[in-house]
Amino acid sequence: MVLRNSIAKISIFVLLTSVGHKVQAENLNTNSVNINDPLSRDTFSFRAPAANDLSSKLTLWGTYYYLPQLNDNSGNFALRDMQSQELGPRLTLRQWCDSAMEGSVRIMSKNGDAKTFNYAGVSPENAVDCSSIFRINVSKTKFREANGPYGDGVDDYILAPYRSFATDNTKIIPGTVLYVPEARGAKITLSSGRVITHDGYFFAADKGGAIKDNHVDVYIGTHQSAPFFPWIKSNQTKTFTAYVVTDSKIISELNDLHIYK
Repeated sequence: MVLRNSIAKISIFVLLTSVGHKVQAENLNTNSVNINDPLSRDTFSFRAPAANDLSSKLTLWGTYYYLPQLNDNSGNFALRDMQSQELGPRLTLRQWCDSAMEGSVRIMSKNGDAKTFNYAGVSPENAVDCSSIFRINVSKTKFREANGPYGDGVDDYILAPYRSFATDNTKIIPGTVLYVPEARGAKITLSSGRVITHDGYFFAADKGGAIKDNHVDVYIGTHQSAPFFPWIKSNQTKTFTAYVVTDSKIISELNDLHIYK
């Protein structure tokens, strides 16, 4: 679930080196496929939909959210769980507040291992004052380790960069596949050098407290901006068109991509 511009925005990605899911960067070695890494598995090569593959036409407006990547022990502000116990990493005030606002953070250790922590909820103990940085109060945010290689959404879904949407679950239910014509053909360069040519399909895997009605939030992994998706305007008056997908094969494959193995 997602938190930027809301009080309860959860999402994103975890590399659980403590349980053997060890990787080196946002983008795993594309020469080998990690069954629990959706970005490694995803070829972004679904065909363009036929008219009978689509049902409802939706008018949406978009924002995006991302995963901060930070070095461990860079400051004095600890990530804490719902019992207010320290989880290990310590960040600067700005880093802690950014992590609380985005809903998650990827922590890089000195030996190159990585572990990501997701929003877990709020509790009043050991609050961190972020009022000098954000108007939204994120001071009571608590964290937990995520399950999926890019973090956790809702209904046991994990998140997949450039695929996952956070939606108002009363309007677009989790598990819905959407086709965005303006996204088809977008080229996204990953830190590994791999270039994705997007096929236009997205999956509703997340939600957020500020994601209401026709607002969707697009997860962009460790990218901090989304020039490759110019249809995301972060302005509710600037809309784009999406369609609900009915193709059972595409629905099944994208659902599988968002399931932790």
